Amino acid sequence: MLEAPPLLLAAFSLGLVLLVLLLCHSYSGFLLICWNEFVLQPLYNLFMGDTKEQRILRHVLQHAVAGDPQSVLEAIDTYCLQKEWAMNVGDKKGQILDAVVREQRPSVLLELGAYCGYSAVRMARLLEPGARLLTIELNPDYAAITQQMLDFAGLQDRVTVVAGPSQDIIPQLKKKYDVDMLDMVFLDHWKDRYLPDTLLLEVSSAPTWSTWASVLVACRAPQV
Repeated sequence: MLEAPPLLLAAFSLGLVLLVLLLCHSYSGFLLICWNEFVLQPLYNLFMGDTKEQRILRHVLQHAVAGDPQSVLEAIDTYCLQKEWAMNVGDKKGQILDAVVREQRPSVLLELGAYCGYSAVRMARLLEPGARLLTIELNPDYAAITQQMLDFAGLQDRVTVVAGPSQDIIPQLKKKYDVDMLDMVFLDHWKDRYLPDTLLLEVSSAPTWSTWASVLVACRAPQV
């Protein structure tokens, strides 16, 4: 069996190291998020005896004002900036979201991906009387936290929280949730569901779109 020359092996090893370093540099932000979410966060949750999402809710209940949506948003922003990063929209992108809601003035608004309820509170506080928001969240624990956020903010009458897979719930919007028309859709769940769910919303079994319907997409990335 032929053995590779030592110089060739050394060159290959050096190239492999350089490739790894290059990838780490190019995807440093992504790798940092993965390290935090899948390694550090589970260890910290185990040590604390709860989850980050529960800690965010507890911070809101302790520091925000009941019935004041703006104070709820500020409490979440403060926690995520000063204590633990989370996948909330944040104030910078939140201002863009505010502008779209004010411009479109939706009567029926659909959100895909509620997480802890930040964007639901943000949008619901701007809805006009009689308008409603329906938010779909895959994780039942997150959906429960979203409901508590909305209850505390005093917005529970404007928002319906539905736990489950978006691809299962969207076809039921007409029949089960009395949604005949959508004026605006906010996509803030998993990116691989953006296109399939948008296409699913277009089929005959799903609600029809108003002629001026708006689709707003928010990438789940750190606030910058």
